[in-house]
Formats: sequence, C-alpha cells, structure tokens
Amino acid sequence: MNKLVKYLLVIAFLLSFNACKDDEPPLPDNVAGFESTELGFDNTKTEVEVKITLSRAETAATAIKVDLTPTKLVYGTDFTTDPVTTANSINVSIPAGQTSATIKVKKTAGITLNGDENIAMKISSVATPALTGTNTNLKLSFSAITSTGSNVTLNGKVGDVTYANSVYFDLSGSNQTGVDRKSWNLGFYSGADFRVILNPAYQSTAKATTKTDINAVTLADSVGIALNHNVEDPTTVSVADDWTGDLTKTAIAEISATEAENKVYVYSFEGNKSADKWFKVKITRNGTGYKVQYARLGSTTIKTLDVAKNADFNFVFASLETDKVVSVEPRTKSWDFSWSYSTYNSGLNTPYWVQDYVAINKLGGVSGAQIMNTTVTYADFKEANIAAVTWSTANDVIGTKWRGAAVPGTTTPAGVRTDRFYVIKDGAGNVYKIQFLSYTNTDGGERGKPTLKYELVKKGA
Repeated sequence: MNKLVKYLLVIAFLLSFNACKDDEPPLPDNVAGFESTELGFDNTKTEVEVKITLSRAETAATAIKVDLTPTKLVYGTDFTTDPVTTANSINVSIPAGQTSATIKVKKTAGITLNGDENIAMKISSVATPALTGTNTNLKLSFSAITSTGSNVTLNGKVGDVTYANSVYFDLSGSNQTGVDRKSWNLGFYSGADFRVILNPAYQSTAKATTKTDINAVTLADSVGIALNHNVEDPTTVSVADDWTGDLTKTAIAEISATEAENKVYVYSFEGNKSADKWFKVKITRNGTGYKVQYARLGSTTIKTLDVAKNADFNFVFASLETDKVVSVEPRTKSWDFSWSYSTYNSGLNTPYWVQDYVAINKLGGVSGAQIMNTTVTYADFKEANIAAVTWSTANDVIGTKWRGAAVPGTTTPAGVRTDRFYVIKDGAGNVYKIQFLSYTNTDGGERGKPTLKYELVKKGA
C-alpha cells in the first residue's frame, strides 16, 4: 500500500470518527430542584429533611443557595437548620459525583403552634454548569399536610447503580424515603400474628429443612434443596413470599409458640446462590417478640438476635449480614406505595425478579385500582368517578403493569403505558390519582429514576 493510499485512509478514519462524535446527542441540561414542593411536620417528627437533587452528578461540587422566608416563626427560637442560616439564606453543596444534598430543619421542643406556621424555601442560585429546574420552591408547614399533588422523581438510582434503593412514597406528605435495598434480609411482623418475610428486593428465597436443631444443620442439608427460582417450575413458588402480600403465604411458616415446632430454614439471597454462602436460620417467639438464631450454613458458630415488635411499623427488619436490627420502612401511616427491584409473578404463577415493581402499603390500610383511559381519562377523573372504582388491597395492584418493556424483534420500545393510570386511597381516606410519566431513555426518562404526577381527588374525612 503506497503512502498516498495510507494517507487517504487515515483522513477518512478521522472524518468518520469526528462524524460519529458530531452525531452524539448533547446531554440535556443538568437541573437542580427540591425533591418535593411541600413538606410538613407530623405529630411524630421534630426534624424534617429537605432534599435538593441534580439530574446527574457533576465532576465538581455544585454550590446552591436557598432563601428562607419564615411565617410566624423565628430562626433560633422556633427552629434551626443544618447547614445554619445566615441572613435568611442557606448555602448547600452537592458533592462531586453525587446527585443530592440535604437541609435539616429542626423544630424547637415545647413551642406553641397554631397550625399556620411555615417556611417558604426558594432555590435562588445554582453554580454552573448546573441550572435551576422547575421545583425551585418548597413550602414547609409546621403541622401535618395533605398534599394536593405534585410532579415527582423517585430516586432509586444512586451514583451509577440503577436499582440501589427501594423508595417509599407518602402521597399526603409529598415525601419519599430511599433505603438501600440490600440493607435487610428478614422482616418481622409487628401485628398480632408471628410472621416473617423475606426481602423481595434482594432475590431472597428460603426453604425449611427437616430439622429443628440449628446446630444439627450442616452443608450436607443443602443436598436436594433448590433455592434458585425457575419460572418453568411451579414448585419454586414455595421458596419466595407471595407477591400480593398475603402473609399466610410466606416461605417461612408462621412462628409457633411451641419452640420445637419451628423448623430450621436455609436462606439464600442475591449473589449467594451456592450453598456455602447460604444462612441457616431458626426463628422462635421471645415473649411478644422474636428470637433469631442464625449462621452461615457451614458454620458451627451460632449467632442470636432478639427482635421486638413495634406497633408503629408494619415490620421490624434485621440484617443477618451485619447482625443488626435496621431501619427500613417508614412508620405504617407514613407511606402509601414503594418502588423497587422485587419478586413478582412470571406470568406462569412462578416467582421471578423484576425491576420497577410498585407495591401499595396494604398493611397501612392503602388500597388501589388501575383505570384504563377507555373508561375515563386521568384529566377527567373526578370525585364523582370514585364510586365506580373497584378497590384492591393486593400489593401488586400496580406492580409492573404501569410500564412496558421493549419487545424483541419489533420496533416497540420500552416506556410507560399511557393507556392507563391509577387511583390510591390512603389510610386516612384521601383519594389520589397517579399517572406515570417516564422510566427509561426511550420515553424521556432514566432507569432508576421514574417520574410521575399525582393529584388529590378527594380529601379524607
């Protein structure tokens, strides 16, 4: 090959390379905004966290200024903030590589309130290259609120990890709580019954051995036990909890008052499918609570963890990996639905693992329904339409039905299903309508950060 041909090939390569770069779409604006536009203190809170988020992380810290306008409140007397307020403004910084920062507002103990006290917060400046977004104003009421609705981004993505968090959302409080989905293994029911659930966001499965003495269970007991789900095998439904939330259909049987009746279980979770990584677990009653004995399947060192029931919560959660009781769900009445990675129905009535699973808080008195646009549209759904709703308390009344995956071999992309919306009645009787807006790059969204809008249709009594 002569020099001229080589030269022309190099030029052609460079031109094609630059052309490819030019064809790449520019990134959308990186905008900052409040996670919610209204928040409130309920009777249990003395501190509220106000979160500011960026659309995506920056390579350098992003400085943000927030102005405060208190109504019938005095800084330092009735409330304080962290970071501190100077001249009615707070300077916050979102660290490099992260997408959020938090302002803590603490109510002074013992103050007398009339119920109309509040703080108006406004994002007044954002350092470049980021810009201010749409949610630049927030009202923090010093009493409980009943939100009339908002546009929301659920922040399940953390850094580059798309499904890092399970997100719990409270419609009336316009508030979300993100929790590391892998932070717990077992949940212990706080109601009258003694029930234990597996973490569905952690690919958890469990199966009873024939033994009741945990010391007698060894690696040899794993022979013949399959904890890897198989969508084509209907028997695998027994190794996972019921996806509708029926507590009588959990992988771990009800904990008997007779200790000798409680079997030792083998327990597996995400990334730990080989038997030497499994746990062996025996759960018994301990007064009004639970006693958990556990160890890796091949270990002879048995650990014990006492778990007390807490009537303020549906469940009390424990991590076998960190040997601790951990905080997961908000209080029973402080959330309405969750979004996460989860166990769900494969369509063959067998368990499999899905992303973007939305579960309602049935144990908190929440019910819901799916409404097709052919019946009534989201915009037209009013209080008069509530009477015709058939309410369901199944966890999966929303499930993954709100979004569609890409269809292999077709041009059908992934995206939210625009032919339907949902209504939710919370534990206080408030009725909201909800419409999902995006969840992936083909519908204008981002995986791990689904967006939705909701609106109060009827306030509870």
